[in-house]
Amino acid sequence: MPRWRLMAYLRYQLGDYLLQRASLPLILVLFVGGIPLYSMLRNDAGFLTSPQGPRIVHQLYTSTVALFLPLGAFLGGAGMVSSDRHQGYVRFYFSKPVNVVAFYAQTYLLNGACFVLLFGLLTWGFGRVALPQSVSGAMAAAALTFVLVGGIGLLLSTLTRFDGGLLVLLYVVAMSLQQVAAMPGPQQLPGWALFLARILPPAYTLDVLRNQLYANQPLAVGQLWHVLAYGMAAFFLGLVALRRLPLSR
Repeated sequence: MPRWRLMAYLRYQLGDYLLQRASLPLILVLFVGGIPLYSMLRNDAGFLTSPQGPRIVHQLYTSTVALFLPLGAFLGGAGMVSSDRHQGYVRFYFSKPVNVVAFYAQTYLLNGACFVLLFGLLTWGFGRVALPQSVSGAMAAAALTFVLVGGIGLLLSTLTRFDGGLLVLLYVVAMSLQQVAAMPGPQQLPGWALFLARILPPAYTLDVLRNQLYANQPLAVGQLWHVLAYGMAAFFLGLVALRRLPLSR
């Protein structure tokens, strides 16, 4: 398959991501983070130099991050295959000889790159208006988030039409169980729940790593590889499923 034929679909994939996947979290971020910041700076010219100013601004940034990262990753990772299948786009995309696996690998990489870049730009813009935040740390956190969420999203999207809801449910259950399992003191979970916490996606570990990146702290290498390996394994299993399962069903 000529490379130019695959690259010709980039504009459709980019348009799908920017209009259908990135627009909602970006609008919400502007409301959640932009309006309060504008109000604080407009009403108090010396707010940023006040003793409590930097702390409040950082809290506003982290609350905005808490909204954008999960939502942006879920919207970017879910429906990559199932949405095209449900809406009938697969008949258009693959009316000519195009490698299905390469096409959706390209979709995954494009969505991930756009997600990381947009989050970096948001962090840079926030720093220009208010107080500087670590752009490199923010982009690394976004990349880690998309590797895990996007990889699982691609796998689920090849298997079921209801991948979006299943992805959110899987993440929420994993986070809840793993938070309880990580509490100090005697273990609160029964054996079966502790087993689930260990095999489900490392959502809590991802959260710990993101907080370390925001605070410019060194990352735990074992935890980092756990998140990366889980996400990439899901991604490659998704590509295997694309190769072996019928696309239209």
